[in-house]
Amino acid sequence: MTMTTAGTDTKTLGQKAVDRFTEMMIERMEQMKSVGWRKGWIGGATAPGAMPQNVSGRGYSGSNSFFLQLDTALRGYSMPVYLTFKQANDLGAHVKKGESAMPVLYWDIMARDKDGHKITKEAYRKMSLAERMQVQTIPFLKAYNVFNIDQTNFAEVQPEKFELLKKLFAAPEIRDTQGMFVSKALDRMFERQEWLCPIRYDRQVQGAYFSPSKDIIVIPRKEQFNIGNSPEEVYKDGMEYYSTALHEMAHSTGAASRLDRLSHDKFGDAKYAKEELVAELTAAMVGNSMGFDKRILDNNAAYLDGWIYTLRENPKFIVSVMADVNKAANMVLEEVDRQKMALGEQPLLDKNRVLRVSNQQEAVI
Repeated sequence: MTMTTAGTDTKTLGQKAVDRFTEMMIERMEQMKSVGWRKGWIGGATAPGAMPQNVSGRGYSGSNSFFLQLDTALRGYSMPVYLTFKQANDLGAHVKKGESAMPVLYWDIMARDKDGHKITKEAYRKMSLAERMQVQTIPFLKAYNVFNIDQTNFAEVQPEKFELLKKLFAAPEIRDTQGMFVSKALDRMFERQEWLCPIRYDRQVQGAYFSPSKDIIVIPRKEQFNIGNSPEEVYKDGMEYYSTALHEMAHSTGAASRLDRLSHDKFGDAKYAKEELVAELTAAMVGNSMGFDKRILDNNAAYLDGWIYTLRENPKFIVSVMADVNKAANMVLEEVDRQKMALGEQPLLDKNRVLRVSNQQEAVI
């Protein structure tokens, strides 16, 4: 933290990033309160379809993934590809004048010995596990700034690379016989019952829910979501089916045998409201990465004012929410990637992409 004179801003980049994320969330929630809002939580003009990444291809995860998706949508960028000021310069490009950066958060640690003396990162890395057990570590948030590729002149100086990047985010339109959106990965998961708990999806029911006591998810049949009056609406009805499933799958990650978030929730209380936000944002982030957007559930619209109030009163609330979203989303994405790899599709998580390439190379050998 830099030292400043009294009355000036002394916030770290990490603290400023949390403030920025809170402002973005409030901005989107205020928009969602408007009459006739038909977009989703992320709701960009461009087609979703992959995890946000930097210009060299490394994916962002967790909170960074969600807020870079949201930044792309709010500002109308062509794709969620980001780079640092230095990366732009190294590629012969530059950030356009007057552009504002987006923060990317990561956790760092401060280490001190038993006498309270600070230990350098290099010294800590060289320590054995036993030595580290004797060290006090204090985690804290740090941040660095990135710019969307559209905030630079990258398209002008690297036109071929720019077009290749765009193709990565051009999600193909796959429709079923009714014209509804199709997710082969989720369909395979449901049919083979390969989620963390059973998913009952083939019966006519009035609504979707997760039962913690029975550890089962129930969702209406896909056909029940087909209520649109145009081909485009019908296509998005398919997205709503999978979004609903992802919402309940997010809830199921909180079961006592998994992440144990649901133990003390009661309908209508603050913890229940937070859990609904966790499920909504998890479904939105995962869905957007898979090629579809998550509209807010009608019964959750009533929570918007409460969520906005809490965010304004306690900006750090977003850190707590996104910590749960990160864990839930990782569980969902891992299982989705299992299905994608079984189908021969590109997985979403970086580590699974590396695994898939390694497996393919072994198969060739």
